Amino acid sequence: MSKRESKKEHILRAGLKVMETHGYNGTSVKDIVDAAGVPKGSFYNYFDSKQSFAVEALEAVAAESLLASRKLLASGGEPPLRRLQHYFEQNALQACEDDFKVGCFFGNMCQEMSASNEVIRGKVRQILARNTELFRQLLEEARATGEIKRDADTGAIAEFIMNAWEGTLMRMKASKSRAPLDAFLNVLPQLLR
Repeated sequence: MSKRESKKEHILRAGLKVMETHGYNGTSVKDIVDAAGVPKGSFYNYFDSKQSFAVEALEAVAAESLLASRKLLASGGEPPLRRLQHYFEQNALQACEDDFKVGCFFGNMCQEMSASNEVIRGKVRQILARNTELFRQLLEEARATGEIKRDADTGAIAEFIMNAWEGTLMRMKASKSRAPLDAFLNVLPQLLR
């Protein structure tokens, strides 16, 4: 990584932490540069605007999330539905960090910005669709192995699971409690039987 790329990455990571905690509207360019410890002009050497920063932050989190998701959902000898359950168990543990304040960066950005910013809304929609597709592929595998019905609509089920998970994370933040996560984890296997 070049020095320029390294500095951009530093600003992105520092600003991302601020945006995850305070949201898009609660984060200014000044907040980002203060967190990164760089002058304001440095921000504009790497990002055209706060919106372009947010899109790159979403892409960075999405790339990491996709790698982690693929790893968690990979075979390892476990049946597909067990891998799906394990995936959500691990994500529930991560969601409990920071006293239930952060939730899902994609969901948070969607809730905050979807009505007012088409670029961010489109990026979040693309990311969530990609994650939903991972679930659909795993459900296809479960259908092929007989874990779910042969006539199951794996696309609709995957969409439902993604929607339920995002709602669970929102409820977790609102209640500052693990209870919504536990409810999701307990009901998911029942729904997929």
